[in-house]
Amino acid sequence: MKLFFIIISLFLTCTAEAQVKMRDVIKQMPDSLVPYLKQNARLDFIDFMDSGMKAEVSNEFGGKSQMTELTDDYASLTLNSVSQIQLRLLDVSEPVDDARQIICMVRTYGDDIRESTIGFYSMKWRPLPQEERIALPSYMHHIVLNSNVPELTVYRETSMDAPANEEQKEIDKTLISFKWNGEVFKMY
Repeated sequence: MKLFFIIISLFLTCTAEAQVKMRDVIKQMPDSLVPYLKQNARLDFIDFMDSGMKAEVSNEFGGKSQMTELTDDYASLTLNSVSQIQLRLLDVSEPVDDARQIICMVRTYGDDIRESTIGFYSMKWRPLPQEERIALPSYMHHIVLNSNVPELTVYRETSMDAPANEEQKEIDKTLISFKWNGEVFKMY
């Protein structure tokens, strides 16, 4: 009988430590974070992706939104022609709200010149201080999360007009890469 309880305890401990998948994160995302993509639309995204179909839904503003990628720890959503969201699950060395993962959300806006914001959340969608997780440059920037590994790249694009002749400098794109170390994104 003792052996039975030990086995049950071990099983419960192992399942409690199981990693959450991105599909669960999207299902539990509060509507307030993306007001024009209600929970049903997000659930449709997942169903369409699982079926191998184009994951496109009508949003609350009458436009179309699309999930372009979904893995166990990453998702990319095109909300409209000028707005995108990327989500990544990050493993943490110290538990946050009793979980060993946090959520990183990058919102990108713009057409020609793109600007991004970054936010971090507990698995319960409690906002976490950004400045404790990454030190971003002070200039306007465009952030791209890597879909394969927990890294991100920050691009700076200046809004110069196209060069009038070959001697003028082309549009400047500066980039900085960051790698997640279990606590913060560190520049490398």
